[in-house]
Amino acid sequence: MRIKIRVKHLVSFVLLPAFLLILLFNFLPSSKAQMEESPAIQFNLARTELLQKLESTTGSKRMELIQTNIIDKEHAYDPYRYDVNIGPSMSQWNHDEPSISDLLPEDKIALLEEYILDGPANNTRIFAVKLLAYEYDALGRKEDGDQALITATKQLASNSHVAQELTLLRAERALNRGDITAAEAILEQTTLSSENQQVLDAQKAWLTGRLLFTKGKAQEALAVVDNGLESYQKFWQDIHKQMSLTTSNSDKDTADKDAAGSASISPPTIGTSETELQLEALRIAIQSAVDMGNTSTAVVSGTLTRSDGTPVSRAGIFLRAESEVHHSITSADSYRIVTDDEGRFEFYGVIPGFYQLQLGLSYDQIDGWAWPIQYDDWIEVKPGDLLKESVVLQPLIELQSPINQETLTGKNVDFRWKAVKGAAYYRLSGGVSMVGSSFSSQIRDHITDNQVSIPVDELYYNSGFSYGSGGEGFESIDPLSFLVFMNPEARFSWNIEAFDADGHLLTRSSGYRLNEDTVGNLPFFYLKERELTTADRLLLNKKPDQAIEMYQQNVADDPEDAHALHMLVKLMLAKSSLTKDDSLEDQAIPLLQKLIQLHPYSNYAFTLTQYYFDHKDWKSYNEYYSRYIELSQTKGDDYDRSINAIALMHQGKLTEARKQFSIALEHDDSHRFIGSYLAAELYAGESLASVLTLAERYPEHSFGLNGYRWPQMIKQLIAERTKQPDNFDQELKEKLGWYMDGQTDVSKQWIDSTKSSALKTFIQAVLAVS
Repeated sequence: MRIKIRVKHLVSFVLLPAFLLILLFNFLPSSKAQMEESPAIQFNLARTELLQKLESTTGSKRMELIQTNIIDKEHAYDPYRYDVNIGPSMSQWNHDEPSISDLLPEDKIALLEEYILDGPANNTRIFAVKLLAYEYDALGRKEDGDQALITATKQLASNSHVAQELTLLRAERALNRGDITAAEAILEQTTLSSENQQVLDAQKAWLTGRLLFTKGKAQEALAVVDNGLESYQKFWQDIHKQMSLTTSNSDKDTADKDAAGSASISPPTIGTSETELQLEALRIAIQSAVDMGNTSTAVVSGTLTRSDGTPVSRAGIFLRAESEVHHSITSADSYRIVTDDEGRFEFYGVIPGFYQLQLGLSYDQIDGWAWPIQYDDWIEVKPGDLLKESVVLQPLIELQSPINQETLTGKNVDFRWKAVKGAAYYRLSGGVSMVGSSFSSQIRDHITDNQVSIPVDELYYNSGFSYGSGGEGFESIDPLSFLVFMNPEARFSWNIEAFDADGHLLTRSSGYRLNEDTVGNLPFFYLKERELTTADRLLLNKKPDQAIEMYQQNVADDPEDAHALHMLVKLMLAKSSLTKDDSLEDQAIPLLQKLIQLHPYSNYAFTLTQYYFDHKDWKSYNEYYSRYIELSQTKGDDYDRSINAIALMHQGKLTEARKQFSIALEHDDSHRFIGSYLAAELYAGESLASVLTLAERYPEHSFGLNGYRWPQMIKQLIAERTKQPDNFDQELKEKLGWYMDGQTDVSKQWIDSTKSSALKTFIQAVLAVS
């Protein structure tokens, strides 16, 4: 067994530390709180001073002041760069100082218009125009933004790089507002010829591909984007080869001149540019839409407000496709817009597919608020859709105890927080943070009251077997992730999430708190119920192998030393996972069986269940799965049901397996086990047509995978079956039978020896489900 983390718990493990770090970062005294004057007075003074300085300056010096105080300062040359980006798949914040302007929007508009007319005709003018258009868009004056581009372009030679890039930007804005006629006219009239033509050609290919798809010419769009991407990549590959050759010759000359030798200089690595990212993302989106027969665009619109009804203006809204959500937001994102003064946004020409919304906000906008988004919140955009997607920020949950660095020494920790209206249950998570490291995990789920008393033993021993690693090798493990609440020298934090009866997140306590009005009670406390052992200190000193030996000695001295047993099992499982030494895992299992007798916690039962599942010991699996369900006091979550369905399937209990799959997939928005469910349905005799319906109902959303891949595979099976139906049905039944019986080796041998086919692709995908 390799250490596994259930998907819904993985979110807590990965994302929560980021929120806690944000809390730590933002709980530092803010500049606002330290101001002697009010923020309004401070702003007015800075604005007056800057305007007076500009008034007394003329010519190039004045242009330099505008550039320094607006263009350079505002968003670091990207109008869509924000202090905080929040989304279902990832959240990030800018480590720079918060972007607080000293000027009002009308000030910036007037000065930027002046700069566009009188400033230097270089790339800075491009940034100035983009920023000016952004300011107009935020005021709902998109036509003025378009006119700013026209005015700026007229000041330049038509064949200059700056003029041509501004022209392409005009075409992009026309596409974004759904004006296909204007976009087509601009692109048709644009002849590119400048010193940076390859980049401009690629950008034009990107725009043309979008335009053609919007006009219903999907195959032509795909061809244009493919050619544009190929040409752009070849251009940079040629540049790279030339640089390599030049460097190689230079090194040879150096070696001839200096027999003693010197360090050779390697050519720089050419990374993926934003232009290439744009083209690749568009190619993937169009290809997927073509494969599914979805060849007409849609419109996605909505509003961003707070729960009290106030709109959030000047916020970034990003509509991000599946292939884009797992990397940071860049200027390559196709669908991005700024909300107007009513918090409204609207995207035209959206290619059908699966998307997630992400927000770009200033610290002031998110201060004291949370966007209750969950990892698997997806938007399916279908052909011709007019989708409305409203985003509502909710107040952060107020924590009541333990708070504000409180030190606890008792046998229980009493957590209490302010009740949330409409909440059916709460989820409690907690963690530990020290300099350079943090770790968190779920403590208890489905808490029906706004308070709960957790025994410290539960905090100690039921926090899971996940671990953190600072690099490669067992010596790099993070001791914080092993001791967690058992470390009396660490400071702990906690977080509450509130859910409605359908399992939808309502709000949470972790978030951004910036000033005295929103900081409230800090979620930090110390737990001093125990003292560190010698083995614990070895672990904290990053000597895990020595710690294992000491824990082993502790168990030998006292076979019922639960702490030593727990740490020994945890370390052995981690080392087994990192070193791929399965014998360590086998040695840990008897210790874990003894540990669950001393501390009957669901986490121990779950780990044993995983072990026996992997070893296909179904008798032991069934025993510990029942124990796990009993100890967790639930019927199992989506992940548990899906894994159990696979176990039942391998035991020949197909009817019950299908029932468990049906229940699990209805509630698991990731649908990560859909492949196994489809295989079970087909083996039970269901038709490919009915299975296709299931595949379309439950799109899989896993990292790097297309939500339409299972429907596409089923469609390919249907097409392949038409050639020889009887032979196909017989072969499908045989191959699925191997999967049902757990004959993985036989399946893999067949895959390795057979030629490509739709059936081979499908069976490969089913075997990869995990």
